Amino acid sequence: MTMEVEEPPDDQTVEFDMQRDSLLNFLTLNDDICFKNQQKWEPDLTTKEKYDIALNVFRNSKLNFLMRFGKYLHQEHLAYFRRFTDHGEPDCAEIELVLGELSKSCPSNTNSTLVKNRRYEAMKQMIQDDQYFSEIEMMKRNPLLYEQLVGQYLTDDEIRERDKYKMDEQVTFVKILMEGIERDNAEAYRKLQAETEDSQMEEEDSDEEEAEDKDKEDRSNAASPVPSCSKWGEFEVKDEYHVPRSGPKRPQHCTAITAQERLLLRQEFVSSMYQSFLDGKDDFNYEKIDNDPSFDNADELDHDAEDKYFASEEAEECDTKNEVESSEDEFDIFMNHLNQHPSVSELTSNMKRL
Repeated sequence: MTMEVEEPPDDQTVEFDMQRDSLLNFLTLNDDICFKNQQKWEPDLTTKEKYDIALNVFRNSKLNFLMRFGKYLHQEHLAYFRRFTDHGEPDCAEIELVLGELSKSCPSNTNSTLVKNRRYEAMKQMIQDDQYFSEIEMMKRNPLLYEQLVGQYLTDDEIRERDKYKMDEQVTFVKILMEGIERDNAEAYRKLQAETEDSQMEEEDSDEEEAEDKDKEDRSNAASPVPSCSKWGEFEVKDEYHVPRSGPKRPQHCTAITAQERLLLRQEFVSSMYQSFLDGKDDFNYEKIDNDPSFDNADELDHDAEDKYFASEEAEECDTKNEVESSEDEFDIFMNHLNQHPSVSELTSNMKRL
């Protein structure tokens, strides 16, 4: 009786399995995915349970897996399924079709136009909500920039109005307490930012002083000694002048500015906070926005599709027109050659005499 020994999987199979596991683990971390219909009183699924459910769907049908979880995947995940579009694979044609549709709505990287558009649409909604982009919240995220551009120019009445807590029906003592803690943290963060900025400026000043001292030393070493021309009893006066260092100085803040200047500085701060959000620099869960097709501007997408359609239509019309003109040119050339033929010329002259 012989025993069958299983051959170890090759490197390619191991790599495919690792990619699959990475893909499934990525899905289990997404709280927006419904892996299983549950009642409210049932406990939440564990990560292991989510993984097993997704793996079971994957093994039963790649097409059903894509239909169910595809919209949550990234481009690198979709690329994994390209191997299942080969002829002979189950549902290969349908998988290829679904992958094509998913790729259109799935951003390839954070610099893609799709991502920028989705973040911009989300930002417009958040501005209307007046929470994330309220003055207080933006001040918390970058307190030093706020103080430099806005805060230092506020009057006492404006500061009291800004810091006045908005009371509504949903306000609780815990919320008020948390708000106070967050503002204290923002103030501590502002001081840390200021200290970091000061230390950087001092380091730059120190580097410049060292460079200037080294230049002076190099110049003094390079200069040849000049013999003294003074006589006994006379003093030689050296022609030396002290040149003050013109290094960068920290600007002196002036609170006496016009209302127009205050408005421009405030707009600069707000624009900087908008750009920080769009560039992905905020401590924010961008995955929810970048992978959410509901933030796609339908009118803009339709406009892009129309432009693409009419561009292709114009190209077809241009090609058709060129073909017609080309055929007409060939016909004219043929007729000219035909008219120049001796027999045709003789026939034409005979017809004229008749």
